[in-house]
Amino acid sequence: MKHITSNAAKKDFNGIIDNVIKYGNSVSISTDDGAAILVNQDEWNGLIETLYLQSIPGMKKSISEGKAAPLSDCLDSVGWDID
Repeated sequence: MKHITSNAAKKDFNGIIDNVIKYGNSVSISTDDGAAILVNQDEWNGLIETLYLQSIPGMKKSISEGKAAPLSDCLDSVGWDID
């Protein structure tokens, strides 16, 4: 992640935003009081979705079990024929 000061960000704010949107390169913009992170919308949505899924009791275990299940078991459970 790139780190810049708020003064540097002011000089090329549109360029920074374009870079974040096009390439997904997050940027930390700091001031004397702290910092803020600029991320593209897809990254933000992904982070929010991950937090939401992790907040559901048992979801992490369910995902882990699903990853370990053979594909044939998954397809059979939805009625697809894999032969």
